[in-house]
Amino acid sequence: MKFLKAKFLKQDKPTGRSYTYRTEDDVQPGDIVTDVRGTKLAVVDENVDMGWVETYGPDKVAKVRKYINPDESGKAGGNKDGR
Repeated sequence: MKFLKAKFLKQDKPTGRSYTYRTEDDVQPGDIVTDVRGTKLAVVDENVDMGWVETYGPDKVAKVRKYINPDESGKAGGNKDGR
């Protein structure tokens, strides 16, 4: 389990303060992740306060997953012939 800092996106730009999240995916600063509601966030290059995580418990930190654009995965849009 990895911990990271991410900011919510506003008009496709990271905006506001950063929040701490946990993930099992391999993410780097600049990557887009989604929370359980499907909201997109941008991973930022900031240190995570592990003391805070240990105080509240790792299971209390919200989980995110790496965003996979459906257009890039090949699953959206059907077959090449339009079906």
